[in-house]
Amino acid sequence: MKKLRHPHVVRLYEVIDDRLKDKIYMIMEYLGGGEVKWRDGDHEPVLTVNQTRRIVRDAVLGLEYLHQQGIIHRDIKPANLLWTEDRGQVKIGDFGVSHFSYAQRLAAAGKEAADAQRDAMLIDDSDLSKRAGTPSFLAPEVIWEFHALSQSPVSSHYELPSVKSSGTVQSSFYSKPRPPITKSIDIWALGVTLYCLLFGKVPFTTTGVGSEFELYRVILYSDWGVPPHMGVNKVPTGGRQPNPSVPGGAAIQLLDRFLQKDQNDRITLDEIKVRPHAVLSNPRKMNLTF
Repeated sequence: MKKLRHPHVVRLYEVIDDRLKDKIYMIMEYLGGGEVKWRDGDHEPVLTVNQTRRIVRDAVLGLEYLHQQGIIHRDIKPANLLWTEDRGQVKIGDFGVSHFSYAQRLAAAGKEAADAQRDAMLIDDSDLSKRAGTPSFLAPEVIWEFHALSQSPVSSHYELPSVKSSGTVQSSFYSKPRPPITKSIDIWALGVTLYCLLFGKVPFTTTGVGSEFELYRVILYSDWGVPPHMGVNKVPTGGRQPNPSVPGGAAIQLLDRFLQKDQNDRITLDEIKVRPHAVLSNPRKMNLTF
């Protein structure tokens, strides 16, 4: 963290090891705006769509920098996005479960051949094989083993599609070997975060109290629903199937790319920064596709 220098990543200035008191002190940048608040007591959104765009824009730029440094954050969520005191910027914080990969750092630096870079991204470090982060934000490849823990894959209230659609998978998908855990898990978590900011709820939930095991199986097998409106300003969404003619259709289309269970189909940070037919050359003026 001390080596990180980016306007959208929380700065760590110094670490003091006080052996007399047996404590370690971390002197960090003060973010007076606090964490991003995304819902009220009734689980309704409190942000406008434009505010959500600004937050996600900053998070994309911060996450892009982290990945270039070889760092997988592993716990992207609204509570780890912090406002500056003037609410002008959002910064990524809390690196308690983050992971550094030298292989990823080399690939990001362009020191590998094009087809070798893909192999370098397949992080197989032992730490990444352990679950870390917040359950509702974990990508399918992180909780892959929960598919194999039951002979009956889903209960009646889960969706198990027979054909692949935008947010679901074929039943044969989980019969394949477990996919590698890469920086794409941060992309998934950012997609879940975007959903939270827009709708005031997480996209994957269990009926009733449920357990983490049931939640993981919902993430693995179920599609996500779309309320008729998003944001505190009630922008029409047009439903689950992206409809560009509806004001919020582009946001649903973006979510659809974020929340692909197959990481090979998931959007990349470079793709997020591209509007249809035009590449935004100035990332500070980046305007997401909604």
